Amino acid sequence: MAKTLEHTPLTDPSLSGLRSLLAYSDMLRNFVRKDIQVRYQGAALGFLWSLINPLVMIGLYVFVFSVVFKSNLPNYPLYLMAGLLHWNLFSQITGQSCDTLLANAGLVKKIYFPRLLVPISSVVFNVVLWLLAIALLFILYPFLGGKLHPVLVVYPVVLLFFLAFTFGITLILSVLNVLFRDLKHLVDVVLLFLFWVTPIVYQYHRIPPHLRQLFAVSPLVDYVLIFRGILYSGQLPSWHILAMAVAWTVASLTVGLFVFNRYADSLVERL
Repeated sequence: MAKTLEHTPLTDPSLSGLRSLLAYSDMLRNFVRKDIQVRYQGAALGFLWSLINPLVMIGLYVFVFSVVFKSNLPNYPLYLMAGLLHWNLFSQITGQSCDTLLANAGLVKKIYFPRLLVPISSVVFNVVLWLLAIALLFILYPFLGGKLHPVLVVYPVVLLFFLAFTFGITLILSVLNVLFRDLKHLVDVVLLFLFWVTPIVYQYHRIPPHLRQLFAVSPLVDYVLIFRGILYSGQLPSWHILAMAVAWTVASLTVGLFVFNRYADSLVERL
């Protein structure tokens, strides 16, 4: 006999796989659509704000580091955007990750669905908004000094690994924030720290050799170097950097899925 909603437990191993998530694809689309509508409700420019905000920020960084603290690096706007756009994606997703379960507490308590849909919808929502910015980068790519290289075909693969890494972090933070409500404020501080220890506005080789091990605490260093190598230099970094990025992704996703599947349902009463 098929299970009714009333008799479906909060944790059901038979619904924890990919097939279950695909079965709830309509619900995922509704989550994302609702988030977009709520975010831009009443705004005259609506969805375009997702493009205006990063453009203004990038423009300010380009002005500061091209005029005020002038960089002699050729095609510096492209160099900056290759790192900053991907940092923005990471910081937006992780910055909102602490609230993913709390913001949907009413729904989680009343309706059964795979809990994994909540953090997935948060990631998809931010990716949808971010796509406008990255599309603009590729439109302006030749005008910013970018050249078409065969290595560009690798970019979507690296981006998927980067999103998987970010998703793993999201799963961990969404659960931990239910237990420790101060975590959201700590994440804001850590993101600020990570921004400046990641070579986004400066070149990696300018870091003194004896300090590079300290900067290596940021997994984003490897990904920024890869994205910049592909988009700015037209080449992939060393195999060591690629291997480290993959290792970070596997570790993040493995730990994230374990923590979320182990604790998400048991924390429902604390939402």
